[in-house]
Amino acid sequence: MKTNNLHHFSFQLPKNLIHCIFISMLSFCFLPSSVAQTTEQIWLEYRPTYVFTPKVKLDMRLSFRDEFDDTNWHTWEARFIPVLKLGKGFDVNLGLSFLETSQSLVLSTTEVRLAPGVRYNLPRERVELGAWLRVELRWVHDKQESAWNYTTRPRLRFFADIPINAKSMEGDHFFYASSFVEFFYQDDSDVQERYAQKLWMRVGLGYKLNQNLRFEVLYTRQDSKNTIQTSFEDLTNENIFVLALRHKLKTKQKKVPATK
Repeated sequence: MKTNNLHHFSFQLPKNLIHCIFISMLSFCFLPSSVAQTTEQIWLEYRPTYVFTPKVKLDMRLSFRDEFDDTNWHTWEARFIPVLKLGKGFDVNLGLSFLETSQSLVLSTTEVRLAPGVRYNLPRERVELGAWLRVELRWVHDKQESAWNYTTRPRLRFFADIPINAKSMEGDHFFYASSFVEFFYQDDSDVQERYAQKLWMRVGLGYKLNQNLRFEVLYTRQDSKNTIQTSFEDLTNENIFVLALRHKLKTKQKKVPATK
C-alpha cells in the first residue's frame, strides 16, 4: 500500500513566518516617517565563501549597484573578509573593500575600506541569529579634486535566517526567510557621496539548493543622506532590490594513504 508523501514533508511555515514578520516589523519601527526624496535601485551580488578549515574561511562579495531613475549613479564593489572562528558563536573578521562609484555627473570616487569586526552567532540549530559589529576605516579619493579624504564609520547589524519548509538551516532543497537591520554612524567628514548610509532594513526570500549554493531575492529599505553640494535633497530613502548568489567553495581534502 502506497503512503502519502505529504506526511513526510515538514512544513514549518506558521511559526517561522511569525518570527520573520516580527523581525521585519521591528526593523520598520526605525524608519523615518517622512523624507525629501525616494529612489529605486537594483543590486546584483555574487558572494563566494572559500572554506580553508572549520575555523578559517574567506568571505567575498562582487557587486554592481545601479539606480533606476538616475543614470549617472552606479558603483562596483569587490570585498574580501577573512574570518577566524573563536568558539561559542564568536568570530573575528577583517574586511577589505574596493569601490568605484559614479556619484553624479561631475563627481566620481575610488574608495578603499578596512573594517575590523566581531560577530556573534546565537547557537541555535533551527535558525541563524546573530549580531555583527564593525568599524570601517574609509579612504575616499575624489577624482575631480585629486584628493584623498579619510573617515571612520561604525556599523552594527542584527540578522536572522529562518527556514520556512525545513526544521533547520542545515539541510538541502528548502526555502528560508532572510532579514537584518543595520545602523550606521556618520560623522561630519569631508567625504562627498550621493548615498551616505544611515540605516538598512532588509527582508527577503532565499532558496538553499545544497550545502554549496543559495539563491536570494531581497528587498532593502535604505535611509541615507546626500553629502554632495548639489541641487539634490539632503535626506533620501532608497528602495533597493537585490539578486544574490551565495556560493561555498572548499579546499580539497588530502587523501591519507591506508596503512598496511
